[in-house]
Order: sequence, then structure tokens, then C-alpha cells
Amino acid sequence: SNFDLSYNGLGDNEMKKIADGVQRNFIANPPPAEGNGISGKIVKLNLSNNHIHAVGIGYLCAALTPKEPRAKFSLEELNLANNAIGPEGAEAIATLLGINRQLKRVNLSWNNIANRGFLALCKNLKEHHADARINISYNEFDLQDPEWDEEAIKVATRVLGGREARETVFVGWNETALRDL
Repeated sequence: SNFDLSYNGLGDNEMKKIADGVQRNFIANPPPAEGNGISGKIVKLNLSNNHIHAVGIGYLCAALTPKEPRAKFSLEELNLANNAIGPEGAEAIATLLGINRQLKRVNLSWNNIANRGFLALCKNLKEHHADARINISYNEFDLQDPEWDEEAIKVATRVLGGREARETVFVGWNETALRDL
């Protein structure tokens, strides 16, 4: 199923209710008993162009974090473009990406995730993200910021270094600034 809740003026209070509904979807639709199936029916969730902040993203990420280590949720695509999740929200999404193997497409464009959010995403990308698409275009990154220490540059270079990695993380207009890392 696809749920498009874009342009609805949703904020953090509404996200708590949406997160509860998302979690109930996974609980009410368990995988078949005979295998390592997938829980839930929601495949795409579009929350773009709302008023969601880091608090609301925290609710959603908690709902999307499997309680069992081997559990798989159905959600494959999450669009959070043009909200206000900031670095803290991007860190929550990064943690979720490290845990939830089903999530393959995430749009975080226009969210002011800054260096801290970008680096958190880079650090949490794993081998199973080879075919993932994470859009971080139209966010602001400051290469003069002290956060860009040697370790941060290594992580960003690893993620943006190869053709496959560049296809995984779409940095849009930021790419020119990050090319020199």
C-alpha cells in the first residue's frame, strides 16, 4: 500500500498518531509463520511538504524500529522532503537505516540536515544499502565547519567515492562542494 500524506500541514503531534498507526500496521499484519516474511502492508509513505521536526521523526523512527532483530517491516520508501527535521531528525533516520534493511529509498531534501545529519547518514550506510537511494539534495553543508575532521572526511569520501556510492546518496547541488573531500 502507498500512503500519501503530503501537503497536509502535519506536525509533531500528528506524527505521534501516524507513528502509532504505522506500528499497529506492522503488528496487525505479521509475517507468515512458516518463514522470515515481512510484517505490514505499507510500502511507500509520503510525508513531504509538512511541518515535521526532529521530535516527529523520533516518533516515526521508533515505530519503524523492529523489536525483534530479524523482523522485517514492509516499508521500502519514505519521503520526508521539505520538512524541518534538521540534524537531529537526520540522525534518527540514519540510525533507522542502520537497523531497518527493507528501507531502500529515503528523500530528505530541503530539511536543513547540515553536516551532522549528513555525516550520521554516511556512517550508518551498510553493504545492504548498495541499491538504496538517499536524497539529501538542497540541504546546507559547511566544509569549513570543525565537524569535518579527518574521520568525517574519510567517511564522506568512502560514501561519495565511487560511482555506486554516488548513486546511493544523491547530494544534488551539494555535490560540487563535496567533490573536493
